[in-house]
Amino acid sequence: MARRKILVIDDEKEIQAMIRAVFQHAGDQVLSALDAVQGSMLARQPGIDAIILDINMPGGGGYTVFERLSTMTATMSIPVLIYSAAPRDQVQQRIAESPTTVFLAKPAQPEEIKAAVDRLLDAS
Repeated sequence: MARRKILVIDDEKEIQAMIRAVFQHAGDQVLSALDAVQGSMLARQPGIDAIILDINMPGGGGYTVFERLSTMTATMSIPVLIYSAAPRDQVQQRIAESPTTVFLAKPAQPEEIKAAVDRLLDAS
């Protein structure tokens, strides 16, 4: 049985595959969305423990997803790792870092991604 349920919202299939492998190896369940619309829909599933969110992608982009998640009762408390190649200062103008929202620049090592999600879940 999976320990945690992680949602990856990223349009790059290679990144999704790498993240999936890292978290599945740790015993976690991983759901994937290739665009903002699909990601917003999957985020409403019960039991999502954390979301890994890209900023630059089709279907509205990560900013739109984050805004939706932040306003919906079912998703507003889910920790979010912003994993993006967008410049950190650009992202921080629209999304503030907090104990439940952190930024990690692409590319990062798989263990860095896992550690960031682990810290988010420990803090929540």
